[in-house]
Amino acid sequence: MKTHNRRCYLLLAAVAFNALTATQVSPGEQEIRLDRPEKKGEPMNSPTASEKVIEILTLDIKPGMRDEFHTRYMTKSVPLLKKWNFNLVAYGPSLHDANSYYVIRAFKSLEDRQVSEDAFYGSDDWKQGPRDTILELVDHFAYAVVSAEMWKKVAESGL
Repeated sequence: MKTHNRRCYLLLAAVAFNALTATQVSPGEQEIRLDRPEKKGEPMNSPTASEKVIEILTLDIKPGMRDEFHTRYMTKSVPLLKKWNFNLVAYGPSLHDANSYYVIRAFKSLEDRQVSEDAFYGSDDWKQGPRDTILELVDHFAYAVVSAEMWKKVAESGL
């Protein structure tokens, strides 16, 4: 394997590990909440708190259902996210196994992320729209949020 590819896989593994150890949601919790993990505390009180951020969402899809999830996500969630002006950077099946999926979104700040997601996930568009048809295929999911500056450094590092 080329060093470049190995670094990419290591970076994705690190991001996924970070996301999975940061905040997790089990299927039972999804039914109780609006389908977002509870906050584990306040956002970091640092200069990055008001700077652009990248959200990385990792999802474990029920075995054998990833292709169906991808179809539903592309046809139901993506149009709705665009309607709500989300900056959807990338999404799709993860390379490392047959049941993982990722969604990467960009926000103007942590505050913008919170306001946008609270409004979206609390909306009738989501609740009466694709929510149930999407979540019925998800075993659990987790978020990681990094500064856009860190994301840029990783991209410029030549990985």
